[in-house]
Amino acid sequence: MIVASEVRADLVAAVEAIGELIAANAAESERLRRVAPATVEAMAGAGLWRILTPRAHGGLEAGLRAQVDTARLVAGGDPAAAWVQMVSNAHVWMAGNFPAECQAEVFAAGPDGRIPGTLGAQGRATAVDGGWRVDGRWQFASGIDLGDWVMLGTIADHLVDSPTRALHVLVPKADLAVDDTWFTLGLRGTGSKDVVAESVFVPAHRAMPTKLLFDGMSPHGEGHATHANRLPVLVCLGVQFAGAVLGIAEGALARHLERTRTRRDVYTGAPKVDDAGTQMRIAEAATELTLARHLVERAADRCDEVAETGVRLTIAERAELKWHVAYTAELCRRAVERIFAGAGAHAIYDDSLLQARFRDLNTASHHAVADLDTNAQMYGRVVLGLDPGTPLV
Repeated sequence: MIVASEVRADLVAAVEAIGELIAANAAESERLRRVAPATVEAMAGAGLWRILTPRAHGGLEAGLRAQVDTARLVAGGDPAAAWVQMVSNAHVWMAGNFPAECQAEVFAAGPDGRIPGTLGAQGRATAVDGGWRVDGRWQFASGIDLGDWVMLGTIADHLVDSPTRALHVLVPKADLAVDDTWFTLGLRGTGSKDVVAESVFVPAHRAMPTKLLFDGMSPHGEGHATHANRLPVLVCLGVQFAGAVLGIAEGALARHLERTRTRRDVYTGAPKVDDAGTQMRIAEAATELTLARHLVERAADRCDEVAETGVRLTIAERAELKWHVAYTAELCRRAVERIFAGAGAHAIYDDSLLQARFRDLNTASHHAVADLDTNAQMYGRVVLGLDPGTPLV
């Protein structure tokens, strides 16, 4: 754990060193509708694309707290860059839980490979000799412009020894078509376009039953420095998501504070810093983000304990952490909406950084992993002594 802390500290320092560059390129990311190339390269130089890559393949295998802390800082400068870091690194970690032959192929080009994709089972997999034939269309493939491999969720025509027919596969991007559908309210720089597969052959070693993978029961953790294969996917994806969302909200608050210190009332000329309503909005927003940060860091640390010890999370813990992730997103959304409502008419212009963060945060909060009602119900059931009500926790 001491070594992990040192690696995390080095990564945080590396992000801080490129913070100004990331922020300066954020508008370029939005204009291009993909993360600015200079930002992608700077993140590679800082080691951000290899945070969760297994050490056996040259990565850092640094843990979720390192991922959360760095993505949070990146999001303060460019939410799109942090979002792609979150999605890609989550898929990289998952790829490390596929069979060794698959890992050798995916990481053959080095530890900094990006893996875009969509975990939702939006496609079909049909059993054929030696593997699967995959067909379908997947939305929200964040960072699709940046990676050579793509992770996709499918429903198989049949699946032996699995309680569901859900199957996840890794596919070379060259085997897919990219359909540019990404015209959205926010997070425009993520380039989360659709991908289309038509009769794509996927060998058996590049496929994993979703239930096995998502439950943290992968048998393919050999050669790893930690027990990362023992972590449940939806919890870990949610924790990483929450780190990025928190960074977006903190960036919005920082911009609001900066602007409020010099802003004056348009009618009276009085300094806005002296306005009681302004002060109260900032107090509430700042406290919400403090609570959100506590929840995110606690969740990341708990997941890192599992990776260190191999002792798996209980169903109750998983339900609790998933709810805390959803509530973190809700706290961030409330904080940003509150300060945006008090930011004045100038905040509505397209060149307003606060307007951009407002759009990004509201777009991010629609991610399925942070569905407030679903996660609240699940956690409430567990607290009441009932089963969680869903097979994927």
